[in-house]
Amino acid sequence: MVRFVAPLLGLAALQGLGGCYLLKQGIGQLDILLSSRSVEEVLRDPSVPEAVKEKVALIQEIREFGEREMGLRPSDNYTTYYDTSGRPITFIVTACPRDSFRPHTWWFPIVGEVPYKGFFSREDALAEARELRAEGLDVSLGSAAAYSTLGYFRDPILSTMIDYSEEELASLILHELTHGTIYLPGGTDFNEGLANFTGWQGALEFARLKHGQGSPEYDRTVQAFAREQVRDDRALALFRRLDLLYRSGSPREEKLVQREKIYETFKEERRRELETEREGMYARIKSGLAGEDDRLASSERLRRLEDSLPEGPLNNAVILNQRRYGRYEEFRRRFEKAGGDWRAFFSALEGAAEKP
Repeated sequence: MVRFVAPLLGLAALQGLGGCYLLKQGIGQLDILLSSRSVEEVLRDPSVPEAVKEKVALIQEIREFGEREMGLRPSDNYTTYYDTSGRPITFIVTACPRDSFRPHTWWFPIVGEVPYKGFFSREDALAEARELRAEGLDVSLGSAAAYSTLGYFRDPILSTMIDYSEEELASLILHELTHGTIYLPGGTDFNEGLANFTGWQGALEFARLKHGQGSPEYDRTVQAFAREQVRDDRALALFRRLDLLYRSGSPREEKLVQREKIYETFKEERRRELETEREGMYARIKSGLAGEDDRLASSERLRRLEDSLPEGPLNNAVILNQRRYGRYEEFRRRFEKAGGDWRAFFSALEGAAEKP
């Protein structure tokens, strides 16, 4: 599952604002609005596969759960369906210097200053990434699983969501609905950290209510959440190691040499940890000492370790993206302070006048 979910920036074009970028984004958003079908129409259509209908109906359950049980703001989001023809809905570009974690930012009406830029066109995103790299910046380019227009438009169910598991869908939909409930202009780290926590914590509660705490569905949600946390713990450890280097008084060129060594050490540590776990699991199975529960537990540990390995080349923009979404413990403490009451939790956060 692609974890990069972010508010769409191009909605400002429909506010009558100029600029080629905003115009292109506005046209893309308009096409989505005009081409989306109502959920009722999709569910009645005999040509729509049953598997698609089941996921569309499931998303309605998740949306209603979020509004009823969590106090997420009611909206018409996810009451329409848009076929992306198998393509990602949008592409996200982020960047930052090679010797610091200070994000490169853009400013847009409504959302304020943000450390990412969204494109409906992959070619446009690639062009932006090339320009930023030419400026000597680290760049990350990825596709987004979904986006939020913060209530200005009706966000549709995307056909690319249909292959997601129930726990992934619950996390994704509740994440995006959170953006429409609480959104701090210019507070990207706060917004995404909050939405990611709300998405996964809400997914756990949805699975418990729908299937029961001892159900396979609940267990899968617990395991998926745990994998997210392992991945984010790894990113935080690497972030701290590099941030200490970048804040040191070493010359820039020395920092760049040292950061590559830190990258390689990090990847080697992950590979070694994975290999040790794999060898241990095979040895227990070969000896006949591993029961079914042990094999399942070992397989899950392996999957967590594999998921925690970095995908593709590492750079500051990639690490910063991962760090931005992984603030579970911070928001869990706030949630527990509110007694596990979602409405009290959101009310306390709405009272915050500045980024945490």
